[in-house]
Amino acid sequence: MSATDREITLITGASAGIGYHLAKRLAAAGDTVIVLGRRRAPLDALAADIHRAGGRAYVAVADVTDLEGMAAALEQVVADTGPVTRLIANAGGGKPTFIDRFSVDDARQTWRVNLDGTLHSVAYVLADMRAARSGHLVFMGSIAAARGLPTAAAYSAAKAGVARFAESMAVDCQAAGIDVTLLEPGFVTKPGKRVKWPRMSMERATRDMAAAIIRRRPYWRGPRRLIFAAWVLRLLPSRAYNRLLAGRGRS
Repeated sequence: MSATDREITLITGASAGIGYHLAKRLAAAGDTVIVLGRRRAPLDALAADIHRAGGRAYVAVADVTDLEGMAAALEQVVADTGPVTRLIANAGGGKPTFIDRFSVDDARQTWRVNLDGTLHSVAYVLADMRAARSGHLVFMGSIAAARGLPTAAAYSAAKAGVARFAESMAVDCQAAGIDVTLLEPGFVTKPGKRVKWPRMSMERATRDMAAAIIRRRPYWRGPRRLIFAAWVLRLLPSRAYNRLLAGRGRS
């Protein structure tokens, strides 16, 4: 892709949170963005904001756990924009895992949206990127992948899976001319709320992530102090780690 070409950027999970704000930043940087999510109203509002700011945005309504539905929702959009050149597999999240009311369905759904959603998104764009011998895959991981967090068994496992998937894809995609970026944010505070340690503001998080995406850096993790704390926690023996974090999960 030449410097004068626009990236055609597909962002999943773009109706709220990090995906929503990344879409605005990347559109402002010149990307043509395709915002995908399950709820049309916030996606339409996001696209309208981008258009008013002079950017280009298209809306696709789909659930990333449904590969056929996602492909159908994107068919007409991609006919207008051309093939996706940058994927941001951002759709994720999930419910806490509680041992006193353990839910297989909640855990399985957390895995589906994070792992199946990532897999389906890559499956949709990979053939075109390989044919063009260029492209950019961006994976939304989490600091939760570093070690199992309390009341986050399903989520930590899912994000660890995303991280290892991204790292393997980076190795395999190198010869195909496809760049891979793994983003691993810590706790991000919603706009308008007070930012307290160990959280970082949505503005700062998405500013730094957008810069890493545009530069096609292999990794981005933040904030630095939290990354250092996670590194220290990884070094702790299991018994010490368990005692330190016991009771610190969500209620």
